[in-house]
Amino acid sequence: MTETIDVYTLRDMFVGAARNLALHEEEINAHNVFPVPDGDTGTNMTATASAAAQDLLSLPSDKMTADGFAKVLTGSSLRGARGNSGVILSQIYAGFACVLRETAGSMTPASFAKALTEASRVAYGAVDNPKEGTMLTVMRAIAEAATRLSSEKDICFERLLAEINDCGNDTLSRTPDMLPVLKKAGVVDAGGMGLMRVFEAFSIVLNGGEIADVSSKESAEKKEIEFTADVHDLDEIDYGYCTEFFVKNLRESATLADIDKLRERLSKIGNSLICIGDLDLVKVHVHTNDPGRALSYAVELGELDRVKIENMLEQNRKIRAEVAKRKKPIGLVSVCVGSGICEIFKELTVDAIVEGGQTMNPSVQEILSAINRVNADCV
Repeated sequence: MTETIDVYTLRDMFVGAARNLALHEEEINAHNVFPVPDGDTGTNMTATASAAAQDLLSLPSDKMTADGFAKVLTGSSLRGARGNSGVILSQIYAGFACVLRETAGSMTPASFAKALTEASRVAYGAVDNPKEGTMLTVMRAIAEAATRLSSEKDICFERLLAEINDCGNDTLSRTPDMLPVLKKAGVVDAGGMGLMRVFEAFSIVLNGGEIADVSSKESAEKKEIEFTADVHDLDEIDYGYCTEFFVKNLRESATLADIDKLRERLSKIGNSLICIGDLDLVKVHVHTNDPGRALSYAVELGELDRVKIENMLEQNRKIRAEVAKRKKPIGLVSVCVGSGICEIFKELTVDAIVEGGQTMNPSVQEILSAINRVNADCV
């Protein structure tokens, strides 16, 4: 039973998290429907976690302290953050790092739970209009479970991680009930799924397991992804350009209030806004129809760096074209029970399966949801 973990164990856990995200990248991408169905949540979370992992592995032994670890975890994940989900993950890491700094380089279940609580708080604070049913919800449920468990006598890390994984997965399974777009598509939240790959890796590493190399992924996994990559009713996009950039070398007179002002101005020209950082570095992510205005607002605060503008309208057109290309004249939905029977029906090219349970009497809504996921003229 592990009662404390040091920074070297934490390093292995965060490195394992990056590897596990990479291992499941395509699966997470396939579930990406919110805030826009652009299929890159797994890619973005992997890039964010990998940036932190690489720098942690490069950290010299004399810098491997609680403060040194926290600085790398915060700075590297923020600089490497991509997309909405990547930025939120970087803030989860940043919140965790805040509590790690308070320790002497060794964490107990109580301090680990406190770090998860701070991670949830910081992540929620980074999002302009947080929605429930996302990775934020999953993170909060994990933090609450960890806090409750950490107060128990003789709690060890193995049990703590096992139980918060159970709690997180249970919350993830209920995200479609919280976010209608997920229920309509018949998927769980992609960001929440990615977050669970992080905590899954924490548990595997702590128990002495190994995270498989990305190159060892079996082709069977891809087949399963193709089966579960549900077809969505692709809504029109309100804001066409995903705009990301850093603001660095802020003007000498800049204050934290100026960062708040930038956030307020950006909120009026777009959505999915995240504007985080301090007087050393600010990270911005926003969906807008006027990326030029977003950049002009930011340049008043300091120098722009690593500007990235993606045309989500074009991404949406490509997805629509791919959906149209794959559309079949007839699709099949089956109601069955048991994993073995489900596998047989998948092999018989059934497009969607409704698990009927013991009564074999699913609701009309469950059947309708399955029908809507099938890309066919007739089902």
